[in-house]
Formats: sequence, C-alpha cells, structure tokens
Amino acid sequence: MNNQTVKQALSKIIDPDMKIDIVNLGLIYDINLNDDTCTITMTMPTRSCQYGESIVSKTKKTVENLDGITNCIIDLVWDPIWTKERMSKLARLSLGM
Repeated sequence: MNNQTVKQALSKIIDPDMKIDIVNLGLIYDINLNDDTCTITMTMPTRSCQYGESIVSKTKKTVENLDGITNCIIDLVWDPIWTKERMSKLARLSLGM
C-alpha cells in the first residue's frame, strides 16, 4: 500500500456541488500510512459545506475498503484555508476557470 494507491481511490469520490473529485479539488492535504492505519488530512471548500459529512464518511469508507488498511483517521482542518488555487489545472478547466 502506498500514498498513490490511496489517492487513486480517493479520486473516485465526487463533490456533489462541483462535480469534481476531491483530489483534483485540492481537498486532500496529506496522506499518512502507518502499518494498517491511514490518516487523511483534508478540508472542505467552506465550513458550511452541505455535503461535508457525506464526503468525510465516503473518504473513511473508501480508504478502509483498501487491502491492508483497517483503520482510517480523518483529520478535518481549516488551516490552511481552501482556495480555488488548490484545485488542479484539470479541475479549473472543467469549471471554466
């Protein structure tokens, strides 16, 4: 198991508002693997994101379904604040930016 495998799995989680995956949106700040535990540091576009709980839940479930990982810890942070500059070029083009 490595960070790239986790990132690939997370790229299948789509933000319902923006219709872009959470990796390309830049919501994933860090992936830390330690034995069978994965800690994901992530954020949401806004504190009032109506899909925040759902995205966090899907993130945890997706990672815990990967071979070799039995526990996923989500560290939801607000610093640094998410900005559109965190989005990949692909995401910005998809949104017409």
